[in-house]
Amino acid sequence: MSVIGERVRRLDDPPLLRGEAHFVDDLPLDAWHVGFVRSLYAHARVSHLDLSTARSLPDVIGVYAADDLPETREPTPVTPTSPHARAHGFYPLAPRIVRYVGEPVAVVVARNREAMADAVAAAEIEYEPLPPVVDPEHALDGEALVWDDAPQNILDEMSAGYGDAAAAFSAADLVVEGRYAFPRAAGASLEPRGVAAAMEGGTLTLWDSTQSPHNVRSAVAEYFDLGEDHVRVIAPHVGGGFGPKGRSYPEEIVLAALARRLNHPVRWVATRTEDLQATGQGRGQIHRARLALRRDGTLLGLDDRIVYDAGAFGSGAGIAANTVRHLIGPYHLPALHAHVTAVYTNKCPGAALRGGGRPEGVYVMERLLDKAAGRLGLDPAEIRRRNFLPADVFPHDTGLRLNDAPVIYDSGDFPRYLREALELAGYDEMRRQQAELRRAGRCVGIGLVAFIESTGAGFEEARVSVQEDGVTVTVGSPSTGQGHATTFAQIAAQHLGVPVPSVRVISGDTTQADGIGTFASRMTYDGGNAVGIAAREVAERLRETAAELLEAAPEDIVLADGRAAVRGVEERSIHLNQVIRAASSHELTAFHRFAPEHHSVWAGGVTIVMAEVDAETGRVQILRYVVVHDSGTLINPTNVEGQIHGGVVHGIGNVLFDACVFGEDGQNLTSTFADYSIPTFDTAPAIEIKHLQTPSPFGPEGAKGTGESGTIAAIPAMVSALEDALRPYGAELHDLPLPPETLLRAMREL
Repeated sequence: MSVIGERVRRLDDPPLLRGEAHFVDDLPLDAWHVGFVRSLYAHARVSHLDLSTARSLPDVIGVYAADDLPETREPTPVTPTSPHARAHGFYPLAPRIVRYVGEPVAVVVARNREAMADAVAAAEIEYEPLPPVVDPEHALDGEALVWDDAPQNILDEMSAGYGDAAAAFSAADLVVEGRYAFPRAAGASLEPRGVAAAMEGGTLTLWDSTQSPHNVRSAVAEYFDLGEDHVRVIAPHVGGGFGPKGRSYPEEIVLAALARRLNHPVRWVATRTEDLQATGQGRGQIHRARLALRRDGTLLGLDDRIVYDAGAFGSGAGIAANTVRHLIGPYHLPALHAHVTAVYTNKCPGAALRGGGRPEGVYVMERLLDKAAGRLGLDPAEIRRRNFLPADVFPHDTGLRLNDAPVIYDSGDFPRYLREALELAGYDEMRRQQAELRRAGRCVGIGLVAFIESTGAGFEEARVSVQEDGVTVTVGSPSTGQGHATTFAQIAAQHLGVPVPSVRVISGDTTQADGIGTFASRMTYDGGNAVGIAAREVAERLRETAAELLEAAPEDIVLADGRAAVRGVEERSIHLNQVIRAASSHELTAFHRFAPEHHSVWAGGVTIVMAEVDAETGRVQILRYVVVHDSGTLINPTNVEGQIHGGVVHGIGNVLFDACVFGEDGQNLTSTFADYSIPTFDTAPAIEIKHLQTPSPFGPEGAKGTGESGTIAAIPAMVSALEDALRPYGAELHDLPLPPETLLRAMREL
């Protein structure tokens, strides 16, 4: 019997439920405590630094600024994403000039937390403030500079597209346009960032709450000019990542330097304020976009000019390039032109955030389609139906090239997604109910969007080993809550014919297997196919050995229920352990590195939302939330639904209140949960989900990723529903977030 597609109980959860999981903060290490003295200014020169009082406090091991820890004086190496990018790596400890609030200036090591906190507070620093660069569009004025070698604060620029966009606009019967601003937003993981470090023999070991232990290993090894075999990074249990934990940070370099210098384990765990100030933030884009159409609603071309807020340090416009990949959507778009300008600002460095540029691209196209539908008198469902790519064109080359790589959609059936979503929602009845509620004076709106999500990128390694006491699967990249242990166990169990609970999954240790990290909805595709191919190889060896024992042909051996049997002859079977004992151990281990030719496989679907805005308070209530979703072959529907639920709520938060707010002086005004709002239980709606499956032809398991699709769709769907709710007032909604006061203002200003 197949276990693929079954709701197998998650193997990931028991240690969490029993309190047996080890996060960085509770690893059994005899570690000294590390704290950071951080900049109070967004942009300033350090004019005076006195650490003597801090050093004199009891139980303080040491207090170091950049000059006291010379091995950290240089900025981190950075590879520009384009030849003309003015890239700057971060300083582990700011030597002279600070460039964002929360940037590390000095570090404290103490025997206990209390002494560490006292020493951090006792550090005396004087600053000469410099003009901060806060607004990314105003940054281009160049009146103040984050870096002297970056005129107009431009980090990088890129253009991409295909077709003749100018001709498309010349031939258009209708052009709609809009300015759409996405504020920066925080990952706000349940577990803030943390890292511990120690010398173990001649190896520097870091335990890191990271999505990308291999990238951290490479960064640390390169910075200290060490061979990668002398650096080990382990991701223990990680309490959420969402993208910002996918990059390297100053604290990792500093902790590594302290462990080497002091030859004693050290540990740092961020406070919530540190995490909100100094952990990379996502979104931060401003779009000025135009869409050209014929009078029947047929798309002709799209032009989008994007300004991306990269923060104080960066390598280029990479995240915004991912936005460009998603502007096309699931539509036949004859021409596209996009231009990205990545700018420096005096904010913490930018990072990917659930979707990593995808939500912004999908949002722009979907909002322009809504605007065009309104101008043409078409239902939002109809204008999308007229422009969908038909199912028989897949795999589909979009015509877009980024970094010389074609953007190719692997599989999908968007006309079917729309039909299924309209049926699941009862769309015609939903519209009838909306009209009835409006007549009663209620502000009720319906939003409908189609979404795409590129999933799977890079490579992943897997090792599958069969022993008498079970199966061990080893992958490189860690889980941060997605359910990898269950997904990979199901794939291995399917091919090996063993019970799912007999499979043990190891991940997140750079000495065990290689990988690029858990982000970009990539692990089911890359890791799952690596596991599947390795498991198939081991299964073939088991069948060969069983065939000798059962005197049958290998192709007639069936592996199922922990036994090897001759197909069609039930009495001719043996326990798998007999086969294992007959085979040499090295024959029952296989390794595979899955590095697909194509950059991505594409998930997709349709989301429909019905929401109400209270005309007196501006509060939003979600009445219906419907998702039709296709991520290829379903491995475990429960895991997929969990990712959709989390992604939807994350996206709803981005729409209603989830944003980093900065003052004109560059101060982060949302550096505690008293000010930075995240979704709570009463925000989350009931979510109705229907799964469809168009397996990907680009991997043998047929599966795609799903971790970000909920967010990608939720943002435009929610805004579409809210704008529709305010349609009697003639309000248009563009910039995020949309808290109650913004919705009330939109209603009362028109």
